[in-house]
Amino acid sequence: MAYALSAEKALAYLEARVLNDEWVGCHDDVAYYFKAPMAFIEGGRLREAGEALDVAAKYVEQGGNGSGNCAYATQFQHYPWMWICWAATCLGRKELAELCFSKMAAYVHPSYSGLVMKPFNRGEPFEADFFATGEVVKFALLCKKPQMAEAAADVLLHILHINQENMERGQFQLRWTGESLGNFAFVPGSGPFHCILQREPGQLYFLMAFPAMVLMELAARAEKAKAEAYHAGALKLLTYLKQCAGVFESPFSHKLGRAAAMASDKEDAVKVADFFLSQQQEAGNYQEDLEAMDSVDQTAEIAVWLYQIQQDLSPWPICNSARLRYDVVGVHLWIDGFTLQINASSNQHLVPAE
Repeated sequence: MAYALSAEKALAYLEARVLNDEWVGCHDDVAYYFKAPMAFIEGGRLREAGEALDVAAKYVEQGGNGSGNCAYATQFQHYPWMWICWAATCLGRKELAELCFSKMAAYVHPSYSGLVMKPFNRGEPFEADFFATGEVVKFALLCKKPQMAEAAADVLLHILHINQENMERGQFQLRWTGESLGNFAFVPGSGPFHCILQREPGQLYFLMAFPAMVLMELAARAEKAKAEAYHAGALKLLTYLKQCAGVFESPFSHKLGRAAAMASDKEDAVKVADFFLSQQQEAGNYQEDLEAMDSVDQTAEIAVWLYQIQQDLSPWPICNSARLRYDVVGVHLWIDGFTLQINASSNQHLVPAE
């Protein structure tokens, strides 16, 4: 239970901030808030999750635009919408989830590639991205659009295939442009958002690990032939990542830990999760600067993956949509927006998440 206990400590750190009206009043940026609702959901604290989602929802109109986090402000403006949509779906807030999806849809190319920096506008140059295309898959799964999810996943597999020669040289190109998948070119460059270099430490490994995660998630739902292709693609991404220099001691590997756990690769999932446990501060965050924006942001995300890794590695797994929480009253089993409460007198009842 070490990972869940670490995540619980992280929730205490988050609660003191994102659920503190005075603190929130002094910290006006979506980066502080958009991952926190999922952290509370994974911890089974649905009331707090709803309160955190109310705070994050105030930023829905702008997404990542205007954030002090450069990546959210300039590259992945749609990323906050994905996390808010995820939490809204879990908590049964359909209108909010649909609003987030509609905003992300503007960043989807007709080929189902996910775009970065600006929405699609026919006739204008665009830049498509591997991570953003993974977001399209996740959005489609959340909003029950299986055909869209598979179309975007097929883009991921195509880009993986085209990257084979690059991967043999120790690089994976993340971005492309062109009129269609049959007529495109990789965006040149080896900057952090454009390429994952296998022999250079400090790469943004999550840009490949998240697509691996969604491919495995989709593989669990697709028909057999497609499921096998998606699972095989995810494993190829993980094989490449696990051979990267310094990947198991990197703050950018949290999604790799979760992807490894999803792939039943306990050894590598533990390597990543144990690294983050070694980085946790007394207050519950995972970075030295207690009040840094990135510390709040990343603590929420790491808590999510630690809860999920704990569940994946449990010898008594339950379905992916369920989470257990224990307290002095009894046991709480959260499944798809409801909490089954089993108290000391053995009464059992379902309580809506809201």
